[in-house]
Amino acid sequence: MMKNLVALVSLFFLTISMNAQKAIDGIWNMGKDNTQIEIAEAEDGIYHGKIVGSDNANAKIGATLLKDIKLVDGEWRGKLFAAKKRKWMDTVLKAEENQLLVTVNAGIMSKTLKWTKG
Repeated sequence: MMKNLVALVSLFFLTISMNAQKAIDGIWNMGKDNTQIEIAEAEDGIYHGKIVGSDNANAKIGATLLKDIKLVDGEWRGKLFAAKKRKWMDTVLKAEENQLLVTVNAGIMSKTLKWTKG
């Protein structure tokens, strides 16, 4: 009985972990200029996001916008390229239904962007 309970609890947490990991996968629309970012696993739990489409003629298709995204203490953390500042910024990503909340941290300031699935 105890072995079954332990196995069931383990399976439950494994399922939650797997679903959390896959929640950021896919193509996300940034909203501005209909720019689309594809987030995919590059290697062993580390994800990257690249521009795959945009109505902005200056967007560089194939350019990496997100890098080193990994699950840390239940949060997706990594780096987002801030084009205006021309540097990589710390970011936290959180998937909620069909939205990806992308919080960019710059010292004591932060800004949350809302991207939509598809």
